[in-house]
Amino acid sequence: MKRFFVLTITLLLICASSIWAAKLRISGDNSWVGFINGKKVGEGNNWQVPTVSDFEMSKGVAVIAVYVHDAEPGNAGRGGALVDVILDDGTYFGSDKTWKANAGPPIGERKDGWEKADFDDSSWDNATQLDQFGSGIWGFGAAKMRQILKDPDSTAYWVWAGPNDVEDEIYLRFTIKTGADTPVQPIGKLTTRWGKLKSER
Repeated sequence: MKRFFVLTITLLLICASSIWAAKLRISGDNSWVGFINGKKVGEGNNWQVPTVSDFEMSKGVAVIAVYVHDAEPGNAGRGGALVDVILDDGTYFGSDKTWKANAGPPIGERKDGWEKADFDDSSWDNATQLDQFGSGIWGFGAAKMRQILKDPDSTAYWVWAGPNDVEDEIYLRFTIKTGADTPVQPIGKLTTRWGKLKSER
C-alpha cells in the first residue's frame, strides 16, 4: 500500500511540472505576423505557404495572437486568416467563431500591447467565421497548403474581424489552457494509465 501511494504522488508531481510541446500554424490573406505569449514566432506573405512554429507551454497556458493584413483595400479584396494549434497529445484548436477578433491600425502603429499574454481582450468581438479549410474562395489553394498542413490535416475555419471586405488590418487572439476546463487533462491520463498497469500485474 505504501508503495502505491508514493508512486501516485510522484506521477502527479511530474504532471504538475510538465512542459507541453505544441505547434502553431498560420496563414493569412495577404500577410501575417504571429505571436505566442507576446513573443513574435513567425510571419509570412503568401497565404498558400503557411508558417509553422514549434513552441512549449511551460506553465500550461499559451496566448496566441495573430495580425493579418489584407493588401487589397476595402471591398476590392477579401481578407482571411487560418490558424490552428496542435498539442503534443494530439489535441487540436482551430480558428473559428470562438476566437477573439479586432480591427485596428497597421501593426506598426498599434502600441497597446495587444499581443501580450496579459492584454485584456474582453471588449473584442468574436471572429467572423468564414469558409472551412478546403472550401470556399480559398479552396483552390488547399492542395498546395496541405503539403504543409498535414499530420494532422487542418479543420480550422478562415476567419476575420467583421465582414472580410471592409477592414484591412485585423487582430486575433486565442487562449489555450491545459487544465480541467479544457479537453487536455494530463493528470487523469497518467492516473488512468497507472490503473491499467496495476490491473495487469
